[in-house]
Formats: sequence, C-alpha cells, structure tokens
Amino acid sequence: MESSSAWPYQPVGDGFESAGWPWVGGEVRERYVTGPLAAAGYGYLAEIIDSVLASGVSDQLLVSTSMHDLVIVPAHAKAGEWESIFVVSPANYPTLLGHMGLAFWSERRRWEYRQYKVEDAVDAFWDMVGEKFGITR
Repeated sequence: MESSSAWPYQPVGDGFESAGWPWVGGEVRERYVTGPLAAAGYGYLAEIIDSVLASGVSDQLLVSTSMHDLVIVPAHAKAGEWESIFVVSPANYPTLLGHMGLAFWSERRRWEYRQYKVEDAVDAFWDMVGEKFGITR
C-alpha cells in the first residue's frame, strides 16, 4: 500500500547526529525484544537493525530514533540536502494489523508512505534504501 498524502513528521534537517547502529540496536532490543514492549510486535525493528549491521554498509547509513521509529539518512548527503527514510511503528502512524510502515521524505517536500507485512520488513526496508539512496547490502 502506498500513499503520497501529507505526513505528520518533520524532515531530518541540518545537524543530523547519528546515534549509531549498535546503540540503537541495543535500545530496540531492550525495549521491543526482551523488554516491556516485547508483546507489541515491533521486533521487526531489531531485525532491520541486525540486517544493517550484517550488511557491510552500515557506515553508509546514519540512524537515529524518534519515539518508536527509526530515522535513516544516507551518510554521503550534504547538510540541508538530506532525504530521510522513517521505519514507522504502528504506535505513531496507523497501519493495518500485522503491517509496518516505511515513509520517505525528500528535500523537494515529497512524502511517501508504504505499508508492508511485518514478515517482509527487512526486504522492504532494503528495497526502499536501494531505491531512494542507491545503497544495497
């Protein structure tokens, strides 16, 4: 499912500071895999992070968190020209049951929101990273 309707998030701007994939991975696992929100079904966030860490290209993608979401920008982008991918949790934006969301924002003020089945989260993430940033694992 895809939509280009208005998106409530602010784009990542100048001064984006990456929290680092290992740190974000630890936080996500502590919260959504073994912690109090394990039953919420957000384990796909850890699967995406693990796939990035295993990919050999984690240094090409900067990451931070925003509530229950991941915010990813390409490391090669210049300040003010960043495009952002948001791995969106159902807690922050409505998704179909058993689905997760990916959103894309570009400096040209273009928004896209797509939903995928949770079991397809890793492949869908990499498809979007390849399509939008030209980075493949």
